[in-house]
Amino acid sequence: MALRCYEDIQVGEVHDLGSYEADRAELLAFAERYDPQPIHIDPDVAAETMYGGIIASGWHTASSCMRLLVDEFLSETETLGSFGLDELRWRTPVYPGDEITVEVRILEKTESTSRADRGYITSETEAKNQDGDEVVYWRATNIFLRTTED
Repeated sequence: MALRCYEDIQVGEVHDLGSYEADRAELLAFAERYDPQPIHIDPDVAAETMYGGIIASGWHTASSCMRLLVDEFLSETETLGSFGLDELRWRTPVYPGDEITVEVRILEKTESTSRADRGYITSETEAKNQDGDEVVYWRATNIFLRTTED
């Protein structure tokens, strides 16, 4: 199967990236290593907060969603990476056992003015829990190879 290039991706596309279950052991292991705040690693402390228990690090949630974005969309494209995130929001806490569903929407396309072999695609990635509450959102611009040169 040929990889999709800049020209093959259209504004308005929406891709269902699938879902994952927020596994307690994985949440704790990630937080212990990368974001060891008490709300992520200490059940007793977390129980006394407004969250009422352990919640996932937002970085874990974003990373889990990124995995689905790569597996279900970017791996089928000629992507050259990204400039970074224009916006990242953690809207609702993720609890162990939550089922997180992810999608990406293509918002706009811009041909490079300095490099004829590439174009830029702005997208938004959004994840929701089993109740339909948005748990993470980001907007990013990725670089994609073009099949034609002007």
